[in-house]
Amino acid sequence: VNANECLMTRMQEMSLDYHFKVEQEVGSSAYAFFGFNGTAGVWRISALNEAGGWKDRTTVEDMDLAVRASLKGWKFVYLGDLRVKSELPSTFKAFRYQQHRWSCGPANLFRKMLMEIVKNQKVTLWKKIYVIYNFFFVRKIIGHILTSVFYCLVIPATVFVPEIEIPRWGYFYIPTIIT
Repeated sequence: VNANECLMTRMQEMSLDYHFKVEQEVGSSAYAFFGFNGTAGVWRISALNEAGGWKDRTTVEDMDLAVRASLKGWKFVYLGDLRVKSELPSTFKAFRYQQHRWSCGPANLFRKMLMEIVKNQKVTLWKKIYVIYNFFFVRKIIGHILTSVFYCLVIPATVFVPEIEIPRWGYFYIPTIIT
């Protein structure tokens, strides 16, 4: 609802549009591990119960549930044409807090679930490699670290240190390349 509030919210919108329109739809169509975002999701009660229910052991409870359900053999369907209103952090402090949660939460979940993923008998070796390397390591840890560095260090540095300059095209292409 506030994507046009400032440059920071417009850049977040581009990143999240990519996340939903590409990552979520591709993950859904391939029945890959699905990073449920906790917004506008519909779950079967049997899937919730079989996966062990909603747990508060990390700051990414929604992703925790989705990974546990995937390990139990449940499949996810992403409906890209369904629209839900949401709000992006519009202050640097709120954005920094969100990015910290989005990078630390998956890292903690990965630490807690690594052996459960490795030992799981219902998931093929290929899906185990996918969830460990691509889903957790690249998309949830490395991607967020690079994004945080760009938004929290590089862009603010251009304000305080005039010698650091990002070309106009960089504000669009750098977040796209990172994502």
